[in-house]
Amino acid sequence: MRLIKALNLIAALLLLGACAQWTDRSSEPLPSSRPQPVAVSQPIEPEAVLPAPAPRNESVVLLPKPNGDIGGVVVHSEGSEPLLLNTAYAGARIGGPGQLQAVSYDAETAKEEFGEAIESLPSRPATFMLYFLEGKDELTPESEGEVARVFAEINSRPDPEIWIIGHTDAVGTMQYNDQLSLQRAERVRQELISRGLSASIVEVAGRGKREPLIPTSEDTREPMSRRVEIRVR
Repeated sequence: MRLIKALNLIAALLLLGACAQWTDRSSEPLPSSRPQPVAVSQPIEPEAVLPAPAPRNESVVLLPKPNGDIGGVVVHSEGSEPLLLNTAYAGARIGGPGQLQAVSYDAETAKEEFGEAIESLPSRPATFMLYFLEGKDELTPESEGEVARVFAEINSRPDPEIWIIGHTDAVGTMQYNDQLSLQRAERVRQELISRGLSASIVEVAGRGKREPLIPTSEDTREPMSRRVEIRVR
């Protein structure tokens, strides 16, 4: 009997050992059938190469004013010494950094090369002067005939702007001349409107005796200062 019990105990111990061994194996991760990622070194992208800047092709030419006066302009370009243009039809050509070259034109070559740009320029402002009788807002006979020329100039511009500024000579008080100069400007404004000019494009002002055309001492008569200036742009 004792022998049988001992054999049963040994069998039980062997069974427990087998279970423990099986449990340990089952806790191990099962091999996966999915493909595992593999580290692959990526190729290095080449550095971006910027395109070379496009060459410039700019030209500058100094045109004389309608009255023949010559102004001046300084042309700058990176990497080059500034270039002063101060004679009629003097020019400069810019090809890029460090490529500033002086060139010269005459009236004919400037017209050929820049004709389209010159034609597209806005019309230059025009200035007219109308004179008045002493102490009144009535135009002199000579200035009466000048109004038609003023209106023709305004009418030739597609989108004109007009300023009418009245003046007086030095005779009378400041208050009196302020009122008289404004009356003169309004008189010219109404004359132009009566010929078909739109009132919305006209501005008027009176400067009294502050800006005489011919400076004089106080209370001195001066016909040239009794005027209205008309600026058309």
